[in-house]
Amino acid sequence: MFSSLSGRAAVLSTEVAQILLRNTSIRTASTFKTTGLLTANHARFWLQSQPLSLPQAKHYATTGPTNPTQLAAGEDEQGGFFKRFIARMGWIDNSKVRLRVSSCTLYESVADSINYAEFFTLFRMPDTFNTWFLITELHVWMLLVRSMAEGAEKDAAGRYLRNCIVETMWDDVTTRAKKLAASNPSAVKPQIQMLSEQFQAALISYDEGVCFDDKALAAALWRRFFSGHCDDYEKLELLVKYVRKQMSMLDQLSRYDFAIKPKVQWLPLVDKPSI
Repeated sequence: MFSSLSGRAAVLSTEVAQILLRNTSIRTASTFKTTGLLTANHARFWLQSQPLSLPQAKHYATTGPTNPTQLAAGEDEQGGFFKRFIARMGWIDNSKVRLRVSSCTLYESVADSINYAEFFTLFRMPDTFNTWFLITELHVWMLLVRSMAEGAEKDAAGRYLRNCIVETMWDDVTTRAKKLAASNPSAVKPQIQMLSEQFQAALISYDEGVCFDDKALAAALWRRFFSGHCDDYEKLELLVKYVRKQMSMLDQLSRYDFAIKPKVQWLPLVDKPSI
């Protein structure tokens, strides 16, 4: 048995900036509290550009510079007059460019590195677009939680990185959906809208789970990931432990290794037996 979760879990944000989803005309936003709970705005907003016990979670460090113009590794903390003038005026903000590139790299670490077949087989999930999205959504949520550890304030690096990850995800989801529905392109937009609502609800549910104990996280995974259909509680326990160890792995990454030059290496779903 593991000790219960303690300490403050990093949450997604205090406000979600509106992100314009490429190839669609939908604009979305949502409001979050900073107390560890996500509060859903009961209007239909779209997000485009979100019995067990576990090991004790670390506090996500949020100290240090959080503005994108200060985040780049190796920057002189004092800087010269010209650099400070440029940063203040908002010109040539290379840090935001770096963060946007990092967001693509982070998302690709999910889409290209996660062993989806292992999830399909172990959890007896059908190999469908919706199942692919459920698996991707769970890992993207973990990236968003870690991103917010780099600053949740307005214009902070963490908030900007989070928004870029979400935007990248929806670009990929839309592209895949269009390829699958090539014979019926009119069905893509309603499908993306439905996934947007589900994604919004999943962020709220998962965030509540990680802020409380493993029972809450297990309930969130049972409702969303398993769609309320999982009678094998050992598999549910396995997924809870999987989420916790991935969160711990992300927590141990330095700011540079996560936000500047991402080096995310996802752990396997099932640990290989030691020889």
